Amino acid sequence: MVMTSGKREQKLLVYIVALIVLIFGFALRYLWQKPSVFLPKNQNLTFVAIVKSEPKISKDRQVITIGDSKIYTSLFPKYQVGDRIKVEGRNNENGFIFNPQIKLVGHVSGVMYQVAAIRTKISDKVYAMLPEREATLVVGSVLGVDNISEDFRQELISTGTIHVVVVSGQNLAIVAGLFVGMAKFIGRRKSLLLACVAVFLYALLAGFNAPVLRAVLMVLASAIAVLFGREVNALWSLVLAALLIVFVWPAAILETSFQLTFAASLGIMTLGQKLQKIINHKSSIINLFWENAAVSTSAYLFTAPIIFWHFGRLTLIAPIANIFVAEAVFSIMFFGFLTAIFSLIFTPIAQVFAWFAYVPALYFVSAVQIFSSIG
Repeated sequence: MVMTSGKREQKLLVYIVALIVLIFGFALRYLWQKPSVFLPKNQNLTFVAIVKSEPKISKDRQVITIGDSKIYTSLFPKYQVGDRIKVEGRNNENGFIFNPQIKLVGHVSGVMYQVAAIRTKISDKVYAMLPEREATLVVGSVLGVDNISEDFRQELISTGTIHVVVVSGQNLAIVAGLFVGMAKFIGRRKSLLLACVAVFLYALLAGFNAPVLRAVLMVLASAIAVLFGREVNALWSLVLAALLIVFVWPAAILETSFQLTFAASLGIMTLGQKLQKIINHKSSIINLFWENAAVSTSAYLFTAPIIFWHFGRLTLIAPIANIFVAEAVFSIMFFGFLTAIFSLIFTPIAQVFAWFAYVPALYFVSAVQIFSSIG
C-alpha cells in the first residue's frame, strides 16, 4: 500500500509534536529534578548510608553514589546494593569523598539486594570453574561484574574491546542485533521474540539497575522498528526512545552506558543493516558469520569516539581486533549465560557449559593479547 503525501505529512507532524513535547519535558524535568540527599561540602563527615545503586568501577576504584556526592574507595572489599555502610571522610567542594574509612554495618533486604547476592554467588562459582581472564570475560559480559585486572583492562582498552567485558547497552544492542539479523533465516516474529527474551534475561542477570533498564527500552524499541518499519522510521523510533529515557532519567545523558547504547543501536540500524545486505552467499554459515561481523563492527565503529572520549585511548588496530573477536562474543555470552543459570541449579552441568564458554573466551583473550602487542 502506497502512503499518500497527506498521510506522510500527518505522520511527520506526529513525530515533530512528540519530539517537541519530549524536549520540553526533558528541559523541565532536568531543571526540577534534584537529589533527595544533600551532604555538607568542605567538611569532615561521619554518616551511615544505604548503597542504593550498583557501585561503578573507575580504574582502580569503586565509586559509590550517596545523594549528591560520590565516594571513591578501593576495589576491595566489594560493596553492593542493599549494603548499609558507615563512612568517615572529607567531602570536598565538588561532592567527592576520596579514600574514606568505610565499615559495613549491615544489609537491607530487598529484591535488588537478593539479585546482587545471586550475581555474587554466580561470579564466585564461575571463577572457580575457569581461569582468571576467561572467567572475567564471562562474569563481565553476562553479569556486569567488573573484576578486570589492571593489565587486562589496558589490553582491552588498547584494542577497543573493553565494552565486551562490562555489561552495557552496547552489549544488549549486539545481542538484539544478532537475533534480529536471523530474521531472514527464521522469520521476523521468531527473531523478534528471541531478541526480546534474550535481552530480558540478559538484563535480569545484569541486575535490572537503571542503566540496564534504559538500555533494554532503547534496544527493544530499535529492534522492533528495524523489523517492522522502514529505516527512517527506525531512526525516529530510536531518537524518540532516547528522548523518553532522558525525560525520565535526565542524568542518563551524561552516562557512558547510555551513550554507548544509543551509538551502538544507531550503528546497527544504519551501517549494520547496509553491511548485512552486501553478502548473500549460498552457504548459511558464511551468511551467519557475515551477519555477526556486520553487527559487531558497525556497533564498534559508532561507539569508538565515545570509547576514546571516556577511556582516552584508541588505536588503528581496534576495528580489526573487533572483527576478529566478533564471532567469539556471542558464544561467550550464550554459554556464559547457561553457565550462570545452571550454577544455581546443578553445578556439574554448569561446569560443562563453562568448558564450552572457555573455548571462545580463550580465543578472545589470545586475540586481545596479540592485537594489544601490535598496537
